[in-house]
Amino acid sequence: MLKYFLLLNAISFSLFSPAQVHVRDEPRHHNVFENEFIRILDVHLGPGDTTLYHLHNTASVFIMFTNTNVGSQLIGKQPQKGVNITGEVTYDTINTPRTHRVWNEDTSWFHVMDIELTGKNQIINQTTILKNDLLTLLFNEKEVNGYKVKLNPKQVLELPPVAKGYLLISLSNVTVDFKTYDISELRLMKPSHYIWIDSGKNSFLSITNQIPASFVLLQIK
Repeated sequence: MLKYFLLLNAISFSLFSPAQVHVRDEPRHHNVFENEFIRILDVHLGPGDTTLYHLHNTASVFIMFTNTNVGSQLIGKQPQKGVNITGEVTYDTINTPRTHRVWNEDTSWFHVMDIELTGKNQIINQTTILKNDLLTLLFNEKEVNGYKVKLNPKQVLELPPVAKGYLLISLSNVTVDFKTYDISELRLMKPSHYIWIDSGKNSFLSITNQIPASFVLLQIK
């Protein structure tokens, strides 16, 4: 009888417990880029859609691309509601792993990018904060420095070599002229499009548009 009771209990638990996955395996979190330092998860939720319960346990940068009313719920807790605003950028240490789900309470799509900082930082990195009038420092953290970038026509942003690399994410519809010592190319970018810039190279960014453009720049430590 004890065997049957334990089996029935296990079946009941599996039937009534919400499905849980790691965030990188959640179906609406699309892994669009990954290297030894970062993993980019691009998330799109249609009106009324809900993610599975998923686990976050890696320090991350979150970038919002839509103005959307959303709900969220930590597993075993009460739901909460909030509004996400286009252009919001936040860093989260996620020192305490969390399992939650998110849903779209709006009439338009919800779009957010979750950039996991997966590199193993064994020592304190003395990466220098970039000093440039085109940059606004958002955060200075152990794994990453984050900046907002505003480029006007004819301005050029020079990025010095960095130990691990940069990630540039567009917040605008823009054509970027991207140059290093061995590459010169034009990139047609929309909000959430990105460029990974390898370490050890001076890079130069400008725009061909006639109106200012905005970006998020992550300096990986």
